[in-house]
Amino acid sequence: ITLAEGGFTAKSEASWITLGSTDGAKVTFTVAPFTEPTTRTGLIILTRGSETQQVAISQLGAYSYVSDLESAYTIERKGGTIELTLVGDIRPSEVKIEGLPEWASFKIEDKKLLITVESTNVFQREANLTLKLSDLYTKRFRLIQSYGPLGYNAMLGDYTLTYIAAYQGEKKTADVKLIADQAKKGFILQGLAADIPVAFEEKTNTLTIKPQELTKPQGVTASLILASYAGWFPGPNGKATGDLTWAADYTYSATWDAVSIEHPAFPFAPSEAGKTRGHHGLHFFLFEGGSYKSAYSGATGIHTILEFSLTKK
Repeated sequence: ITLAEGGFTAKSEASWITLGSTDGAKVTFTVAPFTEPTTRTGLIILTRGSETQQVAISQLGAYSYVSDLESAYTIERKGGTIELTLVGDIRPSEVKIEGLPEWASFKIEDKKLLITVESTNVFQREANLTLKLSDLYTKRFRLIQSYGPLGYNAMLGDYTLTYIAAYQGEKKTADVKLIADQAKKGFILQGLAADIPVAFEEKTNTLTIKPQELTKPQGVTASLILASYAGWFPGPNGKATGDLTWAADYTYSATWDAVSIEHPAFPFAPSEAGKTRGHHGLHFFLFEGGSYKSAYSGATGIHTILEFSLTKK
């Protein structure tokens, strides 16, 4: 910038404008590269005494860019292709992706950047990529591939139940099974005092058990209840309690821990309602005349499971 006279100072609040030294009636400045597909404008303010003059500097954005590039892209285990739209006059030889892993590749077709990801048997893998279309356009994004849902059929089969039967009790195990329910949307857990319905959310690999009244065993007149149970753990107030409830919101849920695909594990935890009330597991009992009658052990003898988890064999 050249003025008629010297003796002025120059400043700019635009972070992308860097002012050089003032030499007489001249001041130099440099502008940082701009990779966005827009135009930006900054001011250089020249001051001499009480006089002020503003000079607007406009910078055109990148001519070549990717439309609506996201910060991360996720693909499930079967693999697939991410399609990105290229804008501007871009030669295929100008497109470079740094950090591309061996399980991914890319090509250019009809103004599209196609990134293809292979299938996988690992739980999750990811890469940090840098996309370059020219010296001016550089963008970073993450490529994530996760195993996704295990699938309904993969959940069926034999499991090991790990649990304790009482507060500070020794850890125990039992052989149990998950079999299909009638609708083939959830499961039936077999191997305890009675069969338990188990809900399944396939998208998140989550199992949920709800306290409820179960089908009465043959020859039993009392109601059979599966209840959420405090198990004589110290409660929120520090006092131990044998509190029981079969209210619907006292559920126990477990999401696959993502450690093993072959032997998936599901550590169960109480709902917020259960945590607030200091509950730690499930208890089978007989209920008659509005009162607790007795624990129900069934054929297996397992009437109480606290701090429990399921691991597929």
